[in-house]
This record gives sequence, C-alpha cells and structure tokens, in this order.
Amino acid sequence: MPDLNPTPLTVVGAGPAGIMAAYTAAEAGVEVTLIDDNPLPGGQYYRQSPPQFKFANPLDAQSGRVDAPQVLDKLPHPRIRTLYNMQVWGAFEQHTLALADQEHSFLLPTDRVILATGAYDRPLAFPGWTLPGILGAGAALRMVKTQWVLPGKRILLSGLGPLQLALADLLIKSGAEVVCVAEAADPLHGWQQLPKFWGHWDRLGEALGYTNTLRKHKVPLLFNHSIIKASGREHVEQVTIARLDVVGAPIPGTERQFDVDAVCLGYGLLPSFQLAVALGCGLRFDRRLSWFVPLHSERMETTQPGIFVAGDVTDISGSKVALLEGQVAGLTAACQLGFIRDTELEQRLAPVMAELSHLNRLAGALQAIYTFRPGLTRLAQDDTLLCRCEEVTYRQAKDAIAEGATDLNQVKLRTRAGMGYCQGRFCSVLAAPLIAEATHQSLADLQPFTVRPPIHPIPLSVLAAGAPAAVVK
Repeated sequence: MPDLNPTPLTVVGAGPAGIMAAYTAAEAGVEVTLIDDNPLPGGQYYRQSPPQFKFANPLDAQSGRVDAPQVLDKLPHPRIRTLYNMQVWGAFEQHTLALADQEHSFLLPTDRVILATGAYDRPLAFPGWTLPGILGAGAALRMVKTQWVLPGKRILLSGLGPLQLALADLLIKSGAEVVCVAEAADPLHGWQQLPKFWGHWDRLGEALGYTNTLRKHKVPLLFNHSIIKASGREHVEQVTIARLDVVGAPIPGTERQFDVDAVCLGYGLLPSFQLAVALGCGLRFDRRLSWFVPLHSERMETTQPGIFVAGDVTDISGSKVALLEGQVAGLTAACQLGFIRDTELEQRLAPVMAELSHLNRLAGALQAIYTFRPGLTRLAQDDTLLCRCEEVTYRQAKDAIAEGATDLNQVKLRTRAGMGYCQGRFCSVLAAPLIAEATHQSLADLQPFTVRPPIHPIPLSVLAAGAPAAVVK
C-alpha cells in the first residue's frame, strides 16, 4: 500500500512541467507529492522505455532527447514522494484528490495543487477514421518511444504543425516507410509571423533536420493538404487526401490516393482540463485552439486560490515553456506556503518570466500559422461515427439538434455521446461545431460536457475495495 500521508503540495503529472514544479518547490523546502499514471516520469516529451530494455546509447531509453538527463535526474529528490501508476480520477472536496491504483482507491488532501495534466490528440472525423491502423500522433510516438513498435510499414501522416515532421523523422529512422506527409497548414500564409522566429535558431535547425530526412528518403511533404477519407476491409488499406481551400475544406478534383497500412493523425493537441474543472477552476475559450483551456494568472494560479496549472494543460507551447511554467507554479506555491519571501519570489521569477515572454512569442507565431480551420470539421458524413465509445453517428447527433438540443449536454442526454470510455474528450470537440452551426452560436458559447467522476475509467472492483485505512483526513 503506498504512503499517502498528505504533503503541503501535490503535483499531478510527471512530464516536464510537473517535474520542474515539484523540483523547484522541493528545493525551496516544500514536501511534495508527485503523481503520475505512468510507470516512469517524463511525460510525452521525455517518455522512457521500460527498464527491462537495454540500449547502447542511454539517451535512446529517454526519447533520444539530449536534455532528458538534466530534467529526469531531478528525480528522485529527498523532499519529493513519487506515486507512479496512480490515477487521479476525481476531486470531491476543496484540495482533496481521489486516487486509484490497481487495487484500491484513496483520498488525498493537500494545501496546494499544481496540475500538469498535459494534453491529448485532437480528433478529426472523416469517413473511415475509426478503422484499425488509424491512430493519433501522440499514440504513435508512445508506441515507438516506449515499446519500439512501429504502427505499420507504409504510413501516411496527416495533420498540423511541427510534430508532423518530428514524428515522420522518428518513423523513418525506426525503419518505417512514410509515403506522404500531408500538412493542413500553408506556412507561406503566415509570413507575417516570421520575425517572431528571430533568435530561435535551435528550433529552426531542428525543423531543417527533419525536412532533410524527408528529402533524403524522397517523402512528399504536401502543404495545405489533408486526409479526407480512408477505406479498408478489416484494417486501413487506402487513404485519400486533397488540397484545402481558404477555410480548410477539400477542393474537388485535387484528390490523391495512397496505399497504406497505418495513418497517424496529428491535428494539434487539446488541454486535459477535466481535473481542473472538477476542482472548480474556470475555463476560457482559446480561439487559436478552437477549444477551452483553464483560466490562470501570470503566476499560473487558476480561478481557485491555491490551485495552479502548468505545461500543455494551459496552452500548447512545447517543453521549454512547460519547464518554465512549472518553475513559476512551483515558486509561487512555495511562497504561498511560507517557504519563500515575497521579495525573493520576485527576484527569482524575473528571469523566468523574461524567458517565458521570449518563448511565448514563438509559440504564438506557431499557433497562428497552424490554426485549426473550420472546414476540417465538415469532412464527416451522416453515417460517420462521432462518438466511438457509444457508437453515435453524425446523423444521430444532427437529429438530436433538430429535436431541440442546443448544447453539448443536451446532445449527450439524447444520444449518450460523451458517456463512454473517454468521457467526451473526443466527441465533445466533434459535436460542438455541429451545434454551433445549427443553432447560430459561436463555439465560445458552448461549454464542454459537465465533468463528472470518474474523470478516468477505473475498475469497479477498485472502487468497491476502497482503502479505509489509507483514506487520510
């Protein structure tokens, strides 16, 4: 049974933001509990292979990132207690988290909470999108980084943003044949953003290296193109891509087909804000993401005092920003807990905030170039599944709207969309544009599904077993 004595600070998520938040607070003298549902720390960016795997180059076990050791070596720390393979599935009282491992559920109170819960792949619905062999870019990265298993032999990538290039580079170097990279954005249309790239030579060099890999292996990189259809009997076998118009809709007559056995979709990431909402934190609508993110102050504190966010749960700005936001949240929490004076906090935050401002200029430029366009939401047909968990089609969702549903929760009541394994993380993003268009609302007016526990599925046997002796009050 894990040690569940409460600490003044609890950090949820052991990716770059969570590790840095926990380490910064611990260095200031705070006892910290760091929780993650993975067996090892690192998150997606520094995702580690199982310790049973042996590598000639130790970096290969840490996603091949040269900066991985300096981040991961911050753990273990004498003032950081780590709880891995632990799911945070709810919050029932202020600053009290509901946890579960493979055998029991627990309640853990804490004075301050830092949520570094990351993000997940944005879904894109089109005819055939649920065929086996079609998966998100994040899932593909996880397969290759942790298990060294390729999602297929002939792979097409379709999506938005630099992650496309990084994934293509990884797949090629791991032995896959990448038949095409369809980039839905047209970077030339974002030429106004080019001055914001000044000084970020490392990022530009990284992108150049990825494109050189594509060029060397003669992989077509098609800008302003997207997948629009997939087909196959029991597995994806063929995909169709097309050029996009100014709103992101496919242009008839520009279709191209590819024979494949796998497709990786990378249309951006969406913040995993569900735990923040369960703790009562407010959301704001981010127009570049076309979805919601937790509302927070410059010092990463949410609308709930003592609850902070850091990393991709706040915005999708990369690991460097996540590390700095973790520092800001960790320092501010330590100050509130009395371990740092206000004057010291100001001094230590100044250089961090300056670097954040520098990096956020680039993040803003990338978000402007790789904005998700509304035409991409109209690829599905009536018989296309909108909610895979409950097998709800677009036709059923449209019928619910025609019968009077005017928001996501009303569609949920009529169709059961959002009541499955993912708890609406995917279908909410797909259903919202339908509702907005039919009811003449803006997406910003449509709140996400009501968050209810369990935020992540846990076995009924775990709930039934409980852990009375370990429930700390």
